[in-house]
Amino acid sequence: MKISNSKLGIGIPTNFTMIPTEFFDSFILMEKPEWIYLRASTGHIEDMRNGIVKNAIQAGCSHLIMMDTDQVYDAQTIPRLLSHKLPIVGCLVYRRYPPFDPLMLRGEIGKYQNINEWEPGSLVEVDATGTGCVLYDVDVFKKMPSPWFKFSKSSGAVVGEDIGFCSDLREAGYKIFVDTSIPAGHLSRMIINEGTWKLYRKVKETEAMHKIEHGTLITKKEE
Repeated sequence: MKISNSKLGIGIPTNFTMIPTEFFDSFILMEKPEWIYLRASTGHIEDMRNGIVKNAIQAGCSHLIMMDTDQVYDAQTIPRLLSHKLPIVGCLVYRRYPPFDPLMLRGEIGKYQNINEWEPGSLVEVDATGTGCVLYDVDVFKKMPSPWFKFSKSSGAVVGEDIGFCSDLREAGYKIFVDTSIPAGHLSRMIINEGTWKLYRKVKETEAMHKIEHGTLITKKEE
């Protein structure tokens, strides 16, 4: 797929000393328009992300996609995200540790709720998502004050640099979308995806039912 009038910056913060081969293989196979490689490997994660943004602006990029190295990507990820022609759109990523929930949030800082149901393959508007695979129109950064990515606190809890930036974007009037048709596997000791999340939920539901039934049995015996 040839995408005209786009100069893509691919920003990869390499804050790990080792890059998983699964990420590398999927990255090589991804279809890409004209692009430049923007790597950051020193400093804290928020400094890396901000440095990548500055380099994308200086390089005259029209778009910037942030990609983390602990994920595997579908070959059509970039063309499909670009096809939406949206200022901010990402692919669906699941948390790499329990409860393996989808990183799609509604609400506001300190009061976020996970979006757990959606039409399969739909484009979902969210209030916040992670930055593991998000495509930005670079004009977004030009209109927002820097530093764009920064850690903060809310009610004593630490707010990550990605969620914090989402909050700032929403306050500035931007809409954030996630394309649920684009798979992205989160690398842990296994690939975390929709199946993992649903399996985890089923296990927790079964455990809850077992506790209820066990409690009922105890009550009857006591009576």
